[in-house]
Amino acid sequence: MIRMMTLLLLLASTAVHALEWDDLNDEQRSVLGPYKERWQSFSPEEQARFATGANRWATMESGRRAQVQQKFDRWQALPEDRRRELVNQFDRFKQLSPEDQSRLREKRREFSKRSPEEQQRLRERYQQQNKAGDQRSVDKLRNRRPQSQQQLQRQQRLQQQRKQQHRQQSPNGKAPQSAGRPR
Repeated sequence: MIRMMTLLLLLASTAVHALEWDDLNDEQRSVLGPYKERWQSFSPEEQARFATGANRWATMESGRRAQVQQKFDRWQALPEDRRRELVNQFDRFKQLSPEDQSRLREKRREFSKRSPEEQQRLRERYQQQNKAGDQRSVDKLRNRRPQSQQQLQRQQRLQQQRKQQHRQQSPNGKAPQSAGRPR
C-alpha cells in the first residue's frame, strides 16, 4: 500500500506552499503515516502532490483501489531498466502537442479493440521494424514540434516560394525531374 501511495502521490498535481504535518486531515495523515518523519524534508510541491494523492486514495472505491494496487504491483515487478524506459516514454509523450497526444490515445484505443492475436501480430511487426532501424513514423512523431497556424502558413509560403524559384531556374519553366541522385 505504501508503494502504491508513492506512485499516486508522484502523479498528483502540485501546489507551491508548504504544508505542515498537522495541517493534513486525519485521512491524509493515515495514508501518509510512513512519511511522517520525513515530511519536512519534502519540497512544498512534493508535499502538495502527496496530500492530493492521499485524498484520491482515501476517497477511492475499494474495487478501484484493488485495480490500482494490482497495476502498481505489476509496475514494481518490472525490471528497473524497463521502468526507466517507460518513464522516459511517458515524458516524451507529455512533450508532444495536445493534438499528437490525442492522436496517439486514439491509436491506442483502436489497438485495444483488436483481437489478442492481431495485437500480437502488430507488436511483432513493430519489433521487427525497430530491429531493422525503421523508426521513421516514430521519429517523425517524436521530432514534430507543435506549430501555430502562423508557423504552418509561413512554412507553406516558403515551400511555394522555393518551388517557384526552382521553376524559374529551369530552362523550360518546369521543375526538372530528379534522377534520384545528387547532382
